[in-house]
Amino acid sequence: MLLLNPWWQEEEISKDLAKPYKRDVFPKLRKMLDYRQILIISGLRRVGKSTLMFQLIEHLLNFHDPKKILYFTFDKRIEKIEQLLKAYKELTGINWKKEKIYFFLDEIAKLKNWSEKVKIFYDFFPNIKFVVSSSSSIGLEKEAISSLGGRYFLVNVKPLSFREYLQMMGKGRMMDNISLWEEDIEKEFEKYLLRSFPEIVEWKDENAIKDYLRTTIVDKILREDLPQKFKDVNQDLLLSLVEIFFSQPGMIANFDDLSKNLKISKKTLLKHMFFLEFSYLTKRVRNFRMSMLTSSRKLQKIYAYWWNLLFPFCEEKSRIMENFVCSILEAKHYWRKSGKEVDFLVKKGKEIIPVEVKIGKFITKAEIGGIISFMKKYAGRGIVAYYGGEKVEKINGKHIEFLPFWKLASTSSPP
Repeated sequence: MLLLNPWWQEEEISKDLAKPYKRDVFPKLRKMLDYRQILIISGLRRVGKSTLMFQLIEHLLNFHDPKKILYFTFDKRIEKIEQLLKAYKELTGINWKKEKIYFFLDEIAKLKNWSEKVKIFYDFFPNIKFVVSSSSSIGLEKEAISSLGGRYFLVNVKPLSFREYLQMMGKGRMMDNISLWEEDIEKEFEKYLLRSFPEIVEWKDENAIKDYLRTTIVDKILREDLPQKFKDVNQDLLLSLVEIFFSQPGMIANFDDLSKNLKISKKTLLKHMFFLEFSYLTKRVRNFRMSMLTSSRKLQKIYAYWWNLLFPFCEEKSRIMENFVCSILEAKHYWRKSGKEVDFLVKKGKEIIPVEVKIGKFITKAEIGGIISFMKKYAGRGIVAYYGGEKVEKINGKHIEFLPFWKLASTSSPP
């Protein structure tokens, strides 16, 4: 435990752990340290959750006794929080039952029934501030909601935004004068698409990056994280599903046909689909039925949760950019009716905004027939994400905003 908490002796934390660059989400997390609620930091592997925890520890070291800040990662096997606190008291002499301490628990979802165990200490020891992290999504949130009602804040950490990428590359000034730097911004955007994880922003070898994405993130989740968390995990089946969905992002999933082709039961298929969603690997986008203002369970499209994971599996630029927009917008719905289709629908208040994705620089009216058809009945405006310049056109009395991909990526609250 002493090795995991070097600040107990050194009274500071190394820059190798608490890296100098602070993500945009850091101020929000820092403010939440002042509240009693458990702070849950979730997100895909390698987005920088542990770094954020160490940066929070660095902040706390400015105001608190270093020995009152405890860090542990469940990448190290242990089953009881009591064991950690007992060892902590023996090493530091801190009476954790009475004194104010900060308790950081990394990869908490690897601890069985973690929410129930943390809840006991939260309820009986209000002096302990818990900060926990996890690389799971659905399972983590369901556990928190069911067991920790009112006792937590949940913050999801995403891969780097385009603006954050530019800042890490020392080129953040470009966004202050877009007209001057537009060509350079467009070039950097293409690099960013492959490099939206903090560790690899400066890597030049694209093959090495693709290998990193596959082995360090995807394979690690499929071969280590999920088998540790669940029983009866078929790793080969998970890999097959990832290869199917990541090579054709946006495909409509016919679970009956897919289970037959893979020679497995539909129940087994759906269970493994849950595993992929649990670990931030895939997400479903459902067909939105305007007449009923609801989603159809049929005609579900499957995308990578984050577009960056596609690169080791897919070379089709149109599919990658469609998935990119899906990730940026956190899209939940698309629209298809009578041969017309819109890639994504985004809700903003009561407004429903159709979003179409094209990879050209010049888009004809015929290419966006779906969005025009949708807007005639259901929307006052629409968005086309593409590689051209930013502009607004009026079609049939309604406005369509043509938005370059890089601008969509750098906007804090699209659309």
